[in-house]
Amino acid sequence: MDKKDIKTGDTLLVNRNNFLSRTIRKVMKKWGKRQGYPTNILYSHAARFVWIADTLYVFGSVENGYQPWDFDKHYDWENDDFAVMRRKTPLTEAEEKQTINYVLHLDAVSVSYQYWNFIQWLLLVYLHTDTFKNDSDKFTYCYESEHKARKNLNPEWYMGSVAQTDIFELLYDQNYDLLYKSKQ
Repeated sequence: MDKKDIKTGDTLLVNRNNFLSRTIRKVMKKWGKRQGYPTNILYSHAARFVWIADTLYVFGSVENGYQPWDFDKHYDWENDDFAVMRRKTPLTEAEEKQTINYVLHLDAVSVSYQYWNFIQWLLLVYLHTDTFKNDSDKFTYCYESEHKARKNLNPEWYMGSVAQTDIFELLYDQNYDLLYKSKQ
């Protein structure tokens, strides 16, 4: 797969080699084992690909809210550890527009990363205490915002809350295929 093969609506899953990324993977691995998921594939961050004016953007929850960033300025196709997922049923032109409108909506309303989410995961995984609840679009974390983007396209496939989305719900979503894994 080449970068040019990515389509609007595809999912980016990525790892970095920093403390937070490694810690998220460690927590998710422990959670995945408890839930019975295979844990050989883990990613610490999720976002949505969108092409705008021949530039590939990634929209996702980061420190200052749900934001777009230019893929080429933040990632190295040849060296970064990432994966690309795509909905099994190709998006129609109308659904691509819907996706663009939805990510722009989240960008407009999201003011901050949901920092307490990491603490919620630590409480759930290590103390078995569930503190998750539905929050507004103003505060999202990366797995949740990607799940919301999927649910926006197909609400009939995703019933209930997305407030406690984990990497496994994205990776093993029966409606999406893992198309590409980098060489890492």
